[in-house]
Amino acid sequence: MTYQFEIIPRDWYKRRSPSLPQRKPSQVSIDNFVLEHNHICHMQVQYDDGSQKTLIGRVIYNKLAERWTVDGMELAVNVIVS
Repeated sequence: MTYQFEIIPRDWYKRRSPSLPQRKPSQVSIDNFVLEHNHICHMQVQYDDGSQKTLIGRVIYNKLAERWTVDGMELAVNVIVS
């Protein structure tokens, strides 16, 4: 099985647009990923401005939607199993 990660867009502002330009994540890779609920993994995030960041993520299974996600607080991704 192979896993692909689809970035879930998040907007932290509701009524006001941000005063500074926001960088957007362009690519995510996850080390030590296991398809297991509450598993802790490391997310390597690359942004459109060329910067990188490592986040600690948690694998979550939603029983109602029957969907796997990885949540790194600043960034979340859907897991696509193929």
